[in-house]
Amino acid sequence: MHTNKHILFFLICISFLLNTLHVWGAQSDSLVLSCGLADGGTDMYGRKWAPDSKYLNGSNSITIRAGFQDPSLLSEIPYMTARIFTSEATYKFQVKTDKRYWLRLHFYPSAYGNFNPADSYFSVTVNGLTLLKNFSASITCQALSQAYIVREYSLAPLDSKTLTVIFKPSSSFAFVNGIEVIEMPDFFDSAKMVGTSDQIDVKGVHSQTMYRLNVAGQFIPPTNDSGLTRT
Repeated sequence: MHTNKHILFFLICISFLLNTLHVWGAQSDSLVLSCGLADGGTDMYGRKWAPDSKYLNGSNSITIRAGFQDPSLLSEIPYMTARIFTSEATYKFQVKTDKRYWLRLHFYPSAYGNFNPADSYFSVTVNGLTLLKNFSASITCQALSQAYIVREYSLAPLDSKTLTVIFKPSSSFAFVNGIEVIEMPDFFDSAKMVGTSDQIDVKGVHSQTMYRLNVAGQFIPPTNDSGLTRT
């Protein structure tokens, strides 16, 4: 009898969690930007990507299309267009000061006209926090044997209502193909370390996603991820 009650309680908890995610996903604000694309577009999963120009400060950028689509790119958006910066450039996004955000940066180091991706080294900072320094998307993709790369960061609540993302070339140019700013649900702040009395206030910690594993499950496309749009 007790076992049946425990199972029922577990199912109720799971149902509540899934419903919370569904409601949160429908209500949360998120920005999904295809850089360099004039009118936005839709990717293979049906996700709508908006243009990035309204969030970009300054006019020192070039929009250009990649000359080659690698077979591993199942969708042109956001990877077949890029915004290239020959000097420091800034994106500004309005955020809530009491929320965590995922920031995803998409890079496809292809040939863009006369711009050789092997010559591109740059840094990316967010509100003074360095995310990438002297970064080469070309070398990184070669080392990982893949055509494109996504860098994802979980950003702690900021003191400012503006999320400022700065691209600064170390050499000839910087570039980016896609930017996502996704509000995170609050329950991600409740993780606790086990086996020790020492705890870390994860709410105030910035982190980078290194691996994401779906244990004993099937592939979940971003559109089925309850508004979190993870892959």
